[in-house]
Amino acid sequence: MAFFTQTDQGFEPLSFAGGQWAAQSVNGSALAGLAAQALESEHGEPGFSVARFTLDIFRLPAFAPLQAETTLVRSGRSMRIADVILRQGDRVAARASMVTTRSAGNPDGTRWQPDSEPMLMPEQFATGSAMPAVLWGSDAHPDGWSESMSEHQNASRKRLWFNQPQLLTDVDNTPFVRAAMLGEMTNTLTSWGDQGIAFINHDVTVVLARMPIGTTIGIEADNHLSADGVAAGASTMWDSAGRFGISVVSALALSTGSLDVVSRPHNWEKGSRTAEPAPR
Repeated sequence: MAFFTQTDQGFEPLSFAGGQWAAQSVNGSALAGLAAQALESEHGEPGFSVARFTLDIFRLPAFAPLQAETTLVRSGRSMRIADVILRQGDRVAARASMVTTRSAGNPDGTRWQPDSEPMLMPEQFATGSAMPAVLWGSDAHPDGWSESMSEHQNASRKRLWFNQPQLLTDVDNTPFVRAAMLGEMTNTLTSWGDQGIAFINHDVTVVLARMPIGTTIGIEADNHLSADGVAAGASTMWDSAGRFGISVVSALALSTGSLDVVSRPHNWEKGSRTAEPAPR
């Protein structure tokens, strides 16, 4: 199960890459993973770690092959910066940048951190799961976690654990690709209330203290602010060892009204999906 397969035309989306916001579109998580994969494969260097990833989404990509063009912006002794453009023919769908820094030891001293309970991995993931799967969570859900996204449409804090599918067929996701795909889901959690998901994000920025451990990683909403149809959301990303990164998004109110996930279940509801390109 994967988001894309690579062909002579570029990266062909498979059915799991389908978007919820519009018919025959590619979802943002798949787009973020594709941008991260292109940047890392072309401009990742030994001894450097990804510190920041920013994706700007210009338009919802059609369900058609995407092409990636990368550029090295800066190559220094302690920092490297690279950009990527994701195209569909002559139309630019998104752009992204990656900042990598040379690894160094952590300084001495104690610094303030939020005092909050850890987001513990549910037992069914902690014992290992070979298949892609997602567990949705919210404070108002009587059991805390479930496989059904629609059960968590409420006004409480949201979270999830995700054993992700592969980005590309027959290629294991790198830790950076996993983090980029997960971070893009921040808007889903922070803009989702009791009437559905009310805002659509046009960007995401992921900042990483370290790379995630393992194939199952989680994300928890931290904040949501909105005024006059503009929203900002923030989340913390988790793995089995604790927090590893922060993701923030900016978003705009949906002109068509909230995306009601009760009447329109998410692509990641419980159940399998095929690994074939969807018809166009």
